[in-house]
Amino acid sequence: MLWPVTDTDPDTTDAALVSDLRRATGRFPRDSRLAALVRDLNAGNERFAELWAKGEVTANREVRKTVDHPSVGPVTVDCDVLTDGDTELKIVIMTAAPGSEDETKLQLTTVVGPRAGTTGAPAVERDASGDAERPHRAVRLP
Repeated sequence: MLWPVTDTDPDTTDAALVSDLRRATGRFPRDSRLAALVRDLNAGNERFAELWAKGEVTANREVRKTVDHPSVGPVTVDCDVLTDGDTELKIVIMTAAPGSEDETKLQLTTVVGPRAGTTGAPAVERDASGDAERPHRAVRLP
């Protein structure tokens, strides 16, 4: 089951993801799948090509998203990305503003779980290479 995830600032998120992908190409210059992905995106996605041409290289560290949870509804969370530089393992820590309705909903997700009749699988956003074994970001709200 995939739960819809909306970035609150898509332009910033797009730039951060492309920049993070550029960083990955520097770390893994012999990765043919990564090189093919960049070629395909440059050829078939005008927005990607525009951002790629800027040449920015940064690590994606934080973003704000809204997760449409099936049991509690939309929950806006701040996602902080922690990275192990040696393995490129990325862990996303999600928090909501203290005392907010979103914090209450986020806490509630640990009690109510997914909607009845669903698998309970978390929503997963693939990394820029589309690699399922190494998700770049995962939204895991029960």
